Amino acid sequence: MVTLYSRIALFVSIITSVLCFLSFNYSVDYLNYNVSFWLDAIGTFLLLFLAIRSLIRWSAIFKINQQQGIALSRVGWIKSVTYEGVLWIFKIIIFIFLTLYFQEGLLFRMALLLYVLESVAHLIFGKSRYKLVVTKNALTLVNHSLLVIRWSDVSSITKRHEDFQFKLKSGKVRLVDLDLIRTDDKLDFEQKIKDIAFSNNIYFS
Repeated sequence: MVTLYSRIALFVSIITSVLCFLSFNYSVDYLNYNVSFWLDAIGTFLLLFLAIRSLIRWSAIFKINQQQGIALSRVGWIKSVTYEGVLWIFKIIIFIFLTLYFQEGLLFRMALLLYVLESVAHLIFGKSRYKLVVTKNALTLVNHSLLVIRWSDVSSITKRHEDFQFKLKSGKVRLVDLDLIRTDDKLDFEQKIKDIAFSNNIYFS
């Protein structure tokens, strides 16, 4: 869900910047119409999305901090930084472009900056708190995103070289990258997954 909000926000930001680029360089009349209003409206939309995403991400990290689980590895944290960093690049480029060429859209630009600042804060705060928790009901992964896999929804589990593949009864597939886990914890994690699969009659291979 968190990843979905991030992708929608990025898509909206890029489309908006492309329209602004066309408006600025080619004087496309329909884009020039009340552009300040539309940039503010889109900025408000992005801020709403940011509020929802932040609520989900931050509440998850505080809740998971109270549970016993497997702390994520340094490699796992770096992967989160890499994923978020790609989004920073796009948002910062859009922010710079709009700042240089448009007087309008202050709210939109501020929304882009807030996305980056919230992301940086979450990564810093979560570095020692990101965690993978396995219970009798579900597997929960909290890092830059939030992944919850309920055992009642799982039809089969496949261990591959670099990850666990969870096939859901709906046909969807969820992956848990083993690089997220420290080497010392991998065997324990694999045994927990096997035990869960056995107790829930889930096919494991």
